[in-house]
Amino acid sequence: MTQQSAAATARTFSDAWTSGDFETAANVVAEDVVFDGPLGHTDGKAAYIEGLKGLSRFVGLTSANILAAYGDDTQALIMYELVTSNFGNLLCAKLLTFREGKIARDRLTFDSYTVRQVQAT
Repeated sequence: MTQQSAAATARTFSDAWTSGDFETAANVVAEDVVFDGPLGHTDGKAAYIEGLKGLSRFVGLTSANILAAYGDDTQALIMYELVTSNFGNLLCAKLLTFREGKIARDRLTFDSYTVRQVQAT
């Protein structure tokens, strides 16, 4: 995977899942993908895709703005803003690790304060 293709794949993946096209998103995800983020952990493609669907519903995802995507041969870092009806705008960054052209690991970070406050009530 070249530098351009890692970032391009990250962008394609992010555009797909944030617009509700989970089938396209799943096409670039490895069967044994591992996800780690501030609100949880998943192992495996099915759990990962279900997690994205659940997140979309939970936050009331209405759109997303990709701010930047950079990559090298095995990783891409993508920063985006989720526009949500339940929490306002959530600024997020993902470090995606690729194996054989598919996402093998997703490490998400975002300021989860607003989300945690709503969950606590």
